[in-house]
Amino acid sequence: MSLWKKWEREKLEKMGIKVERESNVEIRDIRPKADVRQQAMIVGLAVVACLAMFFFLWALHDRYGGHWSEFPMIRSLKGVMEQRIEEGGIGSR
Repeated sequence: MSLWKKWEREKLEKMGIKVERESNVEIRDIRPKADVRQQAMIVGLAVVACLAMFFFLWALHDRYGGHWSEFPMIRSLKGVMEQRIEEGGIGSR
């Protein structure tokens, strides 16, 4: 709506003449409704995944007797770090 039309409408309203409001704005709900079943399934799967990860890590802990330094990946990282320290001469000062 142009400013001129708005002023004319306001002038007529002040004079006591009822003016029909023009509105080309359509109001509608565009946000989708929450799907409770889908949200419950996601939360349930997240809980099951956390429990599965917990039991997997617990099994690894029992497998290596509570000593994570015996775990192959940790042992590999430890070896790489020791090699870098030896080559860099950081510990020899």
